[in-house]
Amino acid sequence: MGSRIGLAVDSSCDLTPEFINKHNIEILPIYIHHKDGAYHDTRDTKSMINFYRNHSRSRYSKAQSEPLSVTEATRIIEDRLLPKYDRVNVITINSLKSEVFNRLTEAALINEPQFRKLAAANDRAPFRMRMVDSLTMFSGHAVLVHEFVRLMQKENMQQSKAIATINNLRDHIYGYIIPHDLSYMRERRHMRKSDHKISWLSFKLASALNINPIIELHRGESQAVKKSKGFQGALEDLFALAKDKIDQGLATDTLVMSYAGLLEEISENPALKAFTEYAKSKGINVTLSMMSTTAAVNVGPKSFSLAFAFKDETKEALQEI
Repeated sequence: MGSRIGLAVDSSCDLTPEFINKHNIEILPIYIHHKDGAYHDTRDTKSMINFYRNHSRSRYSKAQSEPLSVTEATRIIEDRLLPKYDRVNVITINSLKSEVFNRLTEAALINEPQFRKLAAANDRAPFRMRMVDSLTMFSGHAVLVHEFVRLMQKENMQQSKAIATINNLRDHIYGYIIPHDLSYMRERRHMRKSDHKISWLSFKLASALNINPIIELHRGESQAVKKSKGFQGALEDLFALAKDKIDQGLATDTLVMSYAGLLEEISENPALKAFTEYAKSKGINVTLSMMSTTAAVNVGPKSFSLAFAFKDETKEALQEI
């Protein structure tokens, strides 16, 4: 970003700490209210490691994630963003699943008169926030952010054109989640907003047959697209799907993966290593991060996420008919 242009994302976005630090990305926190109190999700690495090491079902199975209130968002804008930036581009989690986008938008609108007065009094450009609803979550959210940074920094694209490009790209983001423990998601089925639900019969059959679904997140909606034999089988099937899309040609050069746990638990997985090597050999920038604790609370620890941008011309033509 330029010296007075910033980028902010909410903490559910699965970016690596290296990427966040390199590009000075502002992280907007989400609260997780659990049995013993509250956890402040800021994507701080040490806090995330501690969260995953000490995660317990009794503490977090009924936990609820809560975005910043309008008042809290206003305070962050005034204290962290206003002093450093004239413009901030904010890319948020899917507004169908979370109130982050709506609350930040409200905070920006409420405070706009104050921003204008401050600019006039201090002889500076008016402070503005540009809001983008990613229409996706977790690793898919991160794919959009990677592309926005590339357009702004490597392509030197004008901000308005970069935003328009990202808005168009949203419809081509395909995210996938493999839950590790279906019983965890089953217990939370009434707590997830407009999300994929698991019926009692489906849960019983899946448990008896050791079936793991692969859940696709696309254009704001979620659905199970494949049922695999066990978690490892689901990983292998998902990597096969992603390899096929890479061979057909992704819409961007980035593929993002995240794991709801310590990375040492998954990084040596043979299927993951083989897929990563294959993707890199095709010129794809592959990242692997710890899944946001907000995501982990909702889909369960040890779950896995993968996302990329792909223009499926056939599928999209059928959707328009």
